[in-house]
Amino acid sequence: MPAHLRRLLVIVLLAASGLVGAGPVASAEWSPGPAEFGVGVRKEVPITMSDGTVLRADVYFPQNPDGTAAPGPFPVVLTQTPYGALMDAFPGVSDPDAGFELIGGGDDYLVKRGYINAVVDVRGTGGSQGRWDFLGQQEARDSVQVVHWAAGLPGSSGVVGLSGASYMAINQFFTVAALGPGSPVKAMFPMVPSIDPYRDMAFPGGNFGLASDVVYLGLTGFVQLVNAATAGNPDLAKVLVDRAASILSFHAATLLEGTTGGDVSYDGAYWRSRSPQSVLPQVVRAGVPVQMVGGWDDVFERGQLLLYSDLQSLAAGGAVGRPMSPDQAVDPDYRLVMGPWHHVTVGQGIDIDALRLRWFDKHLKGLDTGPDGPPLRMNEVGTDRWVGATRFPFPEATPTAFHPGAGGTLSTAAPTRSGTDTIIYSPAAVPCNRGLDQATAGGLVAVFTTLHLPPPCAHNDNLTQLPLLGKTYTTEPFTEAQVLAGPMSASIIATSSRPDTQFAVTISDVAPNGVSTPLASGSLLGSHRAVDESRSWRAPDGNYLLPFHPYTREAVQSVPVGQKVRYDIEVPTTVARIEAGHRLRVTVSSADTPRLLSLPGNLLNQLGGLYGVEWGVGGSVVELPLAPAGAFAEVPAV
Repeated sequence: MPAHLRRLLVIVLLAASGLVGAGPVASAEWSPGPAEFGVGVRKEVPITMSDGTVLRADVYFPQNPDGTAAPGPFPVVLTQTPYGALMDAFPGVSDPDAGFELIGGGDDYLVKRGYINAVVDVRGTGGSQGRWDFLGQQEARDSVQVVHWAAGLPGSSGVVGLSGASYMAINQFFTVAALGPGSPVKAMFPMVPSIDPYRDMAFPGGNFGLASDVVYLGLTGFVQLVNAATAGNPDLAKVLVDRAASILSFHAATLLEGTTGGDVSYDGAYWRSRSPQSVLPQVVRAGVPVQMVGGWDDVFERGQLLLYSDLQSLAAGGAVGRPMSPDQAVDPDYRLVMGPWHHVTVGQGIDIDALRLRWFDKHLKGLDTGPDGPPLRMNEVGTDRWVGATRFPFPEATPTAFHPGAGGTLSTAAPTRSGTDTIIYSPAAVPCNRGLDQATAGGLVAVFTTLHLPPPCAHNDNLTQLPLLGKTYTTEPFTEAQVLAGPMSASIIATSSRPDTQFAVTISDVAPNGVSTPLASGSLLGSHRAVDESRSWRAPDGNYLLPFHPYTREAVQSVPVGQKVRYDIEVPTTVARIEAGHRLRVTVSSADTPRLLSLPGNLLNQLGGLYGVEWGVGGSVVELPLAPAGAFAEVPAV
């Protein structure tokens, strides 16, 4: 049965059961409205799984002025977190400006407006028993029982929405997939989700994601130990034993395997079972509407527009991994707001609370919240404008081939000369770069912002372009403003003196005063250069828009020394305004540290390398989609 018919059937069944009205409740104009209730809380509520493992939850509920629980019934908004009770030590956890949306605290804003909010520690975290398995299948099985528990809470209407950021965004997809059609879950609100943790964070371009991986493993290991000591539930002794075992089996083992070329360093069964893309067909079959929020500087930025396009393609009868067609139907129940945010700053500058409340009022309470506007709302990088779109890749933009040339030029003109530029391999680059800010979840940016200082790395990458560290290719100044909009790629033709290579490519906007602002960057380990054509996107001119690399052990191939080899490098999407008088710059280098680190075996095959980057006829080419400045209509942020 098509997804839109399933959704209609769900509405009819809910109406028959009395959970919602037969149609949306009429309202002249929706608005968030004032807080109507106080907030009550029940801490460390036990939830017993079918195998006897006890999970723990905090339940926040609407409260009358006299301190009694409001009778409801109220929808339940559920967050499943691995970060436990650590946030009890921090005030204002429901304030998105504080950055704690990522950790998972009680959502007072929703509770005060007639929702129950349940925050559950996933197995092996917080106050819950068992061993944590990082988005494992047992966690998905637990989520089925947790959702039905939430639907049956005192005062519940039986309708459940899923909310949360980062990890708590990713596990929403596995929860809905495991539940199947007709479950209590009627809406999702994932913030800064990943479509593919392997490619988005753990091993971008096939290399170890040093900054992200070390920060994440260190953070979660610390949180596990703190929560074990402070959980305050009767299972403390058992929880302590479970935590010690979890840190040894997950944190230590993952770090060891990931840095020594073990199975976890390849995109095999481990990562595929933890990739939301693998369960998107089940999510669409379940017919649950999805409102996503992403960020151009987020660590998971690469996959967020791909999540949108996959959901839309599946809803239209297509498959994952394929671009939307310019004329395909668009389902308004799959939406994305893409803003100027890092991981820890998601939602700053817009009323994210109102956006979430509106989504849940519509899908959990059946209210008429008015017209939704375009399903894609994006902040145009470099401006204060928010623009709307419907399809991805963007039909408004024309993929354009740019050719590196002599003297560091970059031009759309067909080349007539050929040449070679030499790059000396370096295992390290200037650490002050966009990749560092992005890979560390924006933590450094947040620190500088708190100190009222400009972040030193986020908006200027001139130091990373020093001649010994790479080669730059720059266009002439634009005669009129344009928008760089869509997935990009760089196909580098190069020779190497060593049997493995590492390339990093950054696209930057160069102002008339010479300041170079990074817009997007991608990388590729040479031994992972194999391309899966069936999963790759091509532009009309035949060049790659989005090359897809398998990153499997079987696909590894050494680099033939001294021979010309093609490296097709994926550069994640941006929507950035290039003003008249500005130039575009492509920087090709051999390192992106501390964001990336070559594993010991790869590093030995790279040290001492000299790369000869070929330009001109039959040489390297960069594919950049460009749209006129007014191609995207301006829209409100929310």
